[in-house]
Amino acid sequence: MADLVVVFPTREEYERARSALRPSAAVRAVEPAPAVADIAVPYLVVSDAARASLHEAVRGGLLIAGQVWYREPLPDALADAPPPEPGDSVVGRLAVAFVGPCVAEVDDLRLTAHVEGDLGPVFPYLNAEVPSGTFNPAGPSLTLMDGPRLITLFPHRWVIGRLREMQDAWRTLARLKRLVDGVWRRRDSITPSCERHVRTSALEIFSRLPKTNCRQCGEATCLAFAAQLLAGAQRLEHCAPVFTGEFQHLRPALADLAAGLGL
Repeated sequence: MADLVVVFPTREEYERARSALRPSAAVRAVEPAPAVADIAVPYLVVSDAARASLHEAVRGGLLIAGQVWYREPLPDALADAPPPEPGDSVVGRLAVAFVGPCVAEVDDLRLTAHVEGDLGPVFPYLNAEVPSGTFNPAGPSLTLMDGPRLITLFPHRWVIGRLREMQDAWRTLARLKRLVDGVWRRRDSITPSCERHVRTSALEIFSRLPKTNCRQCGEATCLAFAAQLLAGAQRLEHCAPVFTGEFQHLRPALADLAAGLGL
C-alpha cells in the first residue's frame, strides 16, 4: 500500500506521535525548510508497517489534523516561499486543523488552518490591494486564486483547496501570511475599501458540485445551478445530493466557498 502523510495541529502533537511511533524505516519525519519554519509543523510519512501503531496512538488520544496518501513534493515546491520578515505579525500562529482530499480534484488536498490573530480589521486593506479577489464585507471574507488553488480567508481561519501536497501547503500558507502581514504593516499608505466585488466563476463552483445533473434543485444541470447560485437566484441547500444524499462529504467545502462569496 502507499505511504500515508500524517499532519498535526501543533508541534506538541507531532512530538507525541514521534514518541509513540518511534523513528524507524517505517516512519519518516519531514521538517519544514527555514523559510516556512514559523508557519509549519513537521509531518510524518508512515508506511503500512507502522499504520497499526499510528491508529493505536490515535485511539489513545493523539490529535491529528488529517492523513492523506503520500505524494512526492516537486523539487521546487518551496522555491518561492518567502521567509518571515522582522516585526510583529497580525496573523500570529497558524495551526492546521484539517487536511483531506480536495473536492475538486481527489489527488490534491484541501486544508483548513486556524489563525491566532483577528484579521477582520485587515480585510478592507486586503480588498484594496487584491482587486482580483472576491470580497464579502458581510463575512468578512476574501476569496482569491493562487494558480489552481482556491483560497478563502476568514478572520480566524483560512480554507485552501487544490493543494498538491503538504510542502505546497506550507508554501501557500507562508505566502498568505507574508501578504497579510505586509498589507497590515503598510496600512497607513493604503486607502481601505469595503466595496463588495465577485470574481469567482460559476465553473469554480461547478467543480465542487456532484455533477449528477439530478434536477432536484429545479435546474436542468449542475452547471446551471452553479450559475444561479452565483447570481443569488439559488440556495446551496437546494442541492439535495450534497445535503441529504450520497455526496454529503462535499458539503463542508461548498459551505466554505458559499460563505466566502456571501451566498
